[in-house]
Amino acid sequence: MKPFEFKDHTADILFIARGKTLSDLCRNAGLAVMDSMVDLKSVKKKVKEKITLSEEKNPESLLFTFLEELVYLKDAKSILFSDFKIEIREDGHSYVLEADCFGEKINPKTHKLRVDVKAITLHEFYVKKTSKGYKAQVIVDI
Repeated sequence: MKPFEFKDHTADILFIARGKTLSDLCRNAGLAVMDSMVDLKSVKKKVKEKITLSEEKNPESLLFTFLEELVYLKDAKSILFSDFKIEIREDGHSYVLEADCFGEKINPKTHKLRVDVKAITLHEFYVKKTSKGYKAQVIVDI
């Protein structure tokens, strides 16, 4: 009898997000993170949270930090979002993101909850410029 063994197992979700612009990409990736946690149709736009990120050095760090902020707001304020209005501008050698995030407090009675996202991982994370805009691969730890 072996004292232990390893088995194939995954406790993560991988998704690909796309957008014509970097703003579209961040919005779509934010929706993907939220959709992995809850049926977006069950989340009403009752509250608005503002996220401002500045001095992010590249699109990868900008997207990663934005998605981590969404997970933080879910944990700290118990808010899920169903829509985002995002504006991104380049400021010299950095990016500035301003996002209005629309959603509501978590309510298991009205929300169709799925899994709890614990973190955004850097494993296999990327943002690429394509001929049609931007593409990102993201793995979330659940």
